[in-house]
Amino acid sequence: MKLVLIHGRSQQKFDEKTLKEEWIAALNEGLQKNELSLNISEEDIIFPYYGKMLMKLIDDRNSYQKDVIEKGSNGVDPEFALFCSEFLGQIAVNANISDDKIAAIGDIAVTEKGPLNWPWVLAILRAIDSESDFGQDTLWAITNDVYHYLRNPFIRKTINEFVTSFIPDEKCVWVGHSLGTVISYDILSKYNIPNINEIISVGSPLGMNVIKRNMESPLLMPPCSINGWYNAFDKNDTVSLFPLSKPHFTTDPIITNFDGVKNDTKNKHGITGYLKDKEVALRIYNALANK
Repeated sequence: MKLVLIHGRSQQKFDEKTLKEEWIAALNEGLQKNELSLNISEEDIIFPYYGKMLMKLIDDRNSYQKDVIEKGSNGVDPEFALFCSEFLGQIAVNANISDDKIAAIGDIAVTEKGPLNWPWVLAILRAIDSESDFGQDTLWAITNDVYHYLRNPFIRKTINEFVTSFIPDEKCVWVGHSLGTVISYDILSKYNIPNINEIISVGSPLGMNVIKRNMESPLLMPPCSINGWYNAFDKNDTVSLFPLSKPHFTTDPIITNFDGVKNDTKNKHGITGYLKDKEVALRIYNALANK
């Protein structure tokens, strides 16, 4: 049995080996809470590292970020502004940040609220930064990376082909985090060979309407999964607050959702906080043992 680990957004600054070791160490910590240890060798753990590839595919990402945040909305693509407004707006709602609070922090009137009003979008970003444990840079990275993956066909195709090339011929357990769950669904929903023993997602934003609208309809349980799909999240993770069930993300058969994770990372979204969770680690262990 193999274990495939699909990382999330903005991982280009990390070394592939170091990042993989961080995932494995966190998983082992979660297993220790069950008095267990990893039941496969490290050689059987597959880690498709696309972080630097995604960064290269998004042209001048950092300079673009600096320009739009510091210089204003000149030249901002309306489609990008709309996506940012919806994505960040949903995170603000999840974090219980009101329009009045956004307006006060942005020093603008609530009447200026609008998806194509760039000052309002920046005000949402600053409000979440101010009122939650998500830093502005992290939020921007999540929003920007998800947008470019979903809306740029070349980037999406390139990343998907790269990750797909790592799917093993033998049975495997597939674990995705954050943007990695979006990539995983996009690939596995079209992959028809039934050799994925179980799909496990953590910290997934797939329940957001702005994400769902960019996926193919109807939503479905990936046909390659033998034992279905398990989705775990922390109820204080504002990126993955919605369970993958009605009305947020409906499949047949249904996805098993677990909302009892107590993610100990600062923003409740970090991968180590999910893999260290006792129940998540046990689910991965059992999926690997279920041959």
